[in-house]
Amino acid sequence: MGVIDTLIGNTTYLVLLILLIAYIPLYLYVKANRVEMDKKGIVTYGPFLMLKTKHGVRFLDKFAKYKKFWEFFGILSKIIAAVLMIAMIFIMVMNVIVLPMMMTSPGLGVEYALALPGINPMLPLSYGIIGLIVALVLHEMAHGIQTRANDMNVESVGLLYAVVPVGAFVEPNDEQIRNTSRKARSSMYAAGIAINFVTAVVLFIIMSVGLMGSVSSNFDDRAAVVNVSYNSPAYDSDIPQYSLVVGVGDGVDNWTYDDLMSFEVTPGTEYKVNYTPGKGVVTSVNMRMGIFIEGVVKGHPADVAGISKGAFVVSIDGNDVKNISSFGNIMSTKVDPGDEVEVIVLPYNAGTKTIGAPETYNVTLGENNGRAYLGVTYTFSGFSLTTPGTVLDTVRDPFGNVDSVSDAALAALGYIGGPIRGYSPLPQEMMWWYHSDIMSDGAFWTILQIVYWIFWLNLVLAITNALPAVPFDGGYLMMDGVGKIVDRTHKNASREERERIVGAITRTVSYLMLFILLLVMMAILF
Repeated sequence: MGVIDTLIGNTTYLVLLILLIAYIPLYLYVKANRVEMDKKGIVTYGPFLMLKTKHGVRFLDKFAKYKKFWEFFGILSKIIAAVLMIAMIFIMVMNVIVLPMMMTSPGLGVEYALALPGINPMLPLSYGIIGLIVALVLHEMAHGIQTRANDMNVESVGLLYAVVPVGAFVEPNDEQIRNTSRKARSSMYAAGIAINFVTAVVLFIIMSVGLMGSVSSNFDDRAAVVNVSYNSPAYDSDIPQYSLVVGVGDGVDNWTYDDLMSFEVTPGTEYKVNYTPGKGVVTSVNMRMGIFIEGVVKGHPADVAGISKGAFVVSIDGNDVKNISSFGNIMSTKVDPGDEVEVIVLPYNAGTKTIGAPETYNVTLGENNGRAYLGVTYTFSGFSLTTPGTVLDTVRDPFGNVDSVSDAALAALGYIGGPIRGYSPLPQEMMWWYHSDIMSDGAFWTILQIVYWIFWLNLVLAITNALPAVPFDGGYLMMDGVGKIVDRTHKNASREERERIVGAITRTVSYLMLFILLLVMMAILF
C-alpha cells in the first residue's frame, strides 16, 4: 500500500498514473487496428505512438525558403558539430584515462542512465518534461528545415507519445538523402546539433546575465555549509547542509566566513557553534573543532607514515595547527619538501564524539606545486564551507577564475555536471540565501528552473549527438567526412569499393566509441 499511498498523495504522480492507465488500452487499440490507424497517421513505434502528419511540412517550408540563411547556417552547423565532436573525443579519452579510479568509486545508480524526468533523480518531473520536449522539437525542426532548404522531401512530421509527449520527429525521404550531395546531407545532420547548442548558449547568457544578474543576498560573506562529511564532528553535530554558521561561543552571531576561518581553536576541544538553517532562526550545538583529516592519499607521505583518516591535526614539526590558515602557512613557509617532520594527531571517535590519545608520526614530506605535501584531504571539523557570494559569482560566470584551456574545460564539465550535485543552477535548499530584485521569489525561481532545464537538456542533446558513432548525428557526419577522404585517396576504386571502405571505417570507430561510452557509463552508474 505504500507505493499506492505515495502515488495518491502526490498530484503529479497521480495524474501520470491516470494517463498511464488511459495510455495502455489506447496503445493496444492502435496496435490491433494497424492498417486503419496508419491511414490516420497514428502508428506504434516500440513502446511509443507516432502521431504523423503532413501539415507540419508547410510550416517547415515557411522557414526553409530563406535558402541563403540556411546555407550559412549549414556552414556554421558543421563548424559547431566539429568542435563538439572533438570535445566529445577528448572527454572520452580523459574518461578512459581515469577509468580505473572511477571503477573504485561508488556508482550513482542505474536510474541515472534513463533520460526520463521523474525517474532520473537529476531530472525534475515538470521542468524536465518541458526542457526535453523543447530540446527534441528544436532538434527535429532544424533537421526538417535544413532538409527542405536543400530541396529534399519530408514525408511527415509529428510527435512521439508515451503517456506524455516525449519528443518530436521529422521523417525525411531516405532515397533522396542517400543520393544528395555530401554538403547538403552533412548540413542536415549537423543542424540538430547546432540548433541545440546555439539555444543553450543564448539561454546561458539570459540566465547568467539577465536572471542571475537580478539576484542578491543578505548573507554574501557568511560561512555557508555546502557539504558535511560522513563520520566527522560536523556530521555528529547534526548541523544540516546549506545552513549558515554565524558564530562560535557566546559572542555576537554575525560572523563572516573569514571570521570563522581565522578563529583559533585547540584541536579536538568542544565549542558551542551557532548556526541558522533559515527563516532567521539561530540554533546552537556543541561540537569538537579543528583541522580534520577526511582522507589519506594512498602511497603518499601520510599514508606511508601510517596516519589514518578521522583525526584532528594537532601540530606539524612543532607548529600548532589552530585553523585552516595556519595549516596552509605551515606547509608553505615552515617546512620544505623532503623534510622529515613530526606530525601529532588526535583520533576522533565518530558517534561517541570522544577523542583518543594523541598519536605521533614521523613523516617525510612530499612535494606538490613547489610546496611541502603531507598527502591528506582536510576540512574544518568536517564542513565544506563557502559563501553565498562566492556561489552566486560562480553560477553567474563559471569561467570567472579560468586561466587556461584545461581550466576552462574542467569548469565547463563541472557546470554541465551540476545536476548530479543538485545544482540547477542552485540547489533548492540553497535558494533561501538569495532573493530576486525584479519579481517575487516564487515566480523568479520557477522561471529560472524552466530556463535552466531547457538550457541544460539542449546542451546535453547537442554534445551527445556530436559523438562520432552511428546512430548519433555525429556518426553520420563522420561517415560523410570519411567518404570525402576516401573519394580523394581511392579515385580509381569503384563506388561499391569506396562505400565498403567507408562503411568499415565508420563501423570500427562507432563500435569503439560506443564501447568506451558503455564502459564509462557502467563505471559511473555501478
